[in-house]
Amino acid sequence: MRLQMVQVRLRLVETMLQVSCQGNWPSHVIFSDVIYLDPINSYKRLKKSAQLTFFGITADNEFVTPLSPSILPSITKYSLLYLAEHRLGLTPIQGDVPIDNLDRFVEAGACGTAAVISPIGGIQHGDDFHVFYSETEVGPVTRKLYDELTGIQFGDIEAPEGWIVKVD
Repeated sequence: MRLQMVQVRLRLVETMLQVSCQGNWPSHVIFSDVIYLDPINSYKRLKKSAQLTFFGITADNEFVTPLSPSILPSITKYSLLYLAEHRLGLTPIQGDVPIDNLDRFVEAGACGTAAVISPIGGIQHGDDFHVFYSETEVGPVTRKLYDELTGIQFGDIEAPEGWIVKVD
């Protein structure tokens, strides 16, 4: 997936922080999606793509995802934060993702309910195009997270305590 970074000054989410509306997102022909800069942080930090939440994997084994009141809570994001820490031994971090510090990520992806995980090959910001692991291949940590979460969802891998409740 290729993403283009955009800055939208008057996005609905700035005034209605817990509302997400498809009508707010423009489409781009040469990019798979767009990724927005956080208006709450002076447009200097990544927020989320139009449909999914950004995450990055660092060379220091950190799983980083943005934290902002303008990002809706995501069970997929919280599941990946847990699995990254407890199954893969990564340090989970929810915090700022500055646009001028993308080089710290060796892999990147976007997560959400329907997509589970979509690897991000690169992000265009102005004239710069930053490639993470690869534009065509899924990184090894992103692949492990995907396999772990979908394995739990399909019942092939044991779920953490309390994740699955049998309904009679």
